[in-house]
Amino acid sequence: MRVLVVASTPEWTAGARLLTQLAAGLAARGDVVAMATALGSATERAVEQGWPRLSLRSVSGAGGLRQAWSLRGIVTALRPDALLVGREGDAVLAAFAIRTRGGIVHRVAADEYVARPGTAAVRSPAAAGAAESAPLPWRACLALARTPITRWGDTRLALGWPSPPVDDTAAHATVVHRLPLTAPAVVLVPGRSHDEGTAAALRALAHLRTRRPDLRVLLVGATAALQGTRLHAASLDLAAALEIVPVEALFHHELGYACAAWITAPGDHGALATLAAMQQRLPTVVAVDAPFAELVTHGATGYHVSADNTVVVVAELARLLADVDAQRAVGGAAAARAAREFGWEAFVDEAALLLARAAGVSGARITRRSALTPA
Repeated sequence: MRVLVVASTPEWTAGARLLTQLAAGLAARGDVVAMATALGSATERAVEQGWPRLSLRSVSGAGGLRQAWSLRGIVTALRPDALLVGREGDAVLAAFAIRTRGGIVHRVAADEYVARPGTAAVRSPAAAGAAESAPLPWRACLALARTPITRWGDTRLALGWPSPPVDDTAAHATVVHRLPLTAPAVVLVPGRSHDEGTAAALRALAHLRTRRPDLRVLLVGATAALQGTRLHAASLDLAAALEIVPVEALFHHELGYACAAWITAPGDHGALATLAAMQQRLPTVVAVDAPFAELVTHGATGYHVSADNTVVVVAELARLLADVDAQRAVGGAAAARAAREFGWEAFVDEAALLLARAAGVSGARITRRSALTPA
């Protein structure tokens, strides 16, 4: 099956990262996969550097119509059976490009996800209102009406990430960073802006440090983008405990030496960070109203935090820092849940089946070869 993955966003987002890794996974199972990114974008540069074996095409043009014609040229040259996209704008571009010659699978982002009944998360009212109130141009409506689009992730999180390359994640991370395994550290993954959730997490970690003065806080992200978070941490006397680590360290499973993770990032960034932390056997804290909160089973694989129970969550983290066996039990449960519910191979197979159905191809293969991992 021939698949074209479209990620025209200019920024290198978590959603684009996931689509790229998924493209590599589809290629590893034997499908012919190419990826289309915006010309000169950060996404294009990241794919070229991290996944050099992926076939890459550039979508040119400043406006939506020019990009649509550019993508149509790529589709005409490659003749894919189906297109895989990760956002509404790319779905419209793909519908223009492929028309009635194939199908489209649209992976729904985590912040657009509608949780199952009984789970903590609900769709963001702002996201729902924007989806309902923003009218599409008539050309977009016509293209979407003519092209079948399969939405993937409306009722269950469409999420996965490759598992750690070694069984003992903590030992691997200790070798990589040359830090003592006994150093107590909590991973904090904030969003791009310093919001109230991140501020609350910093206050909680500052309180936790009064119980464990040797606590380290591993702040995940780019230094320039974390200026507000760093200033707030300094005002809470956390500057000496703070260490900036790149986001690649989290997604490449190099933080397994930590004791826990606290995720405040929204959307796909937060969802992927939560899954990667769980894969590294880290008890994980997420907001109770986060769209991806169901990843974490409260009390078993981590904790749901809210304004009402922050003190309780801090006490639980303090208990885990003091009890290695309890920490390993919760972390092991987190890793087991990540593998069972959001395993990478099952995620790739689900994508392949949906793409095959969208393209009208029967009997999707389950053959595998070594994965195309980042260089």
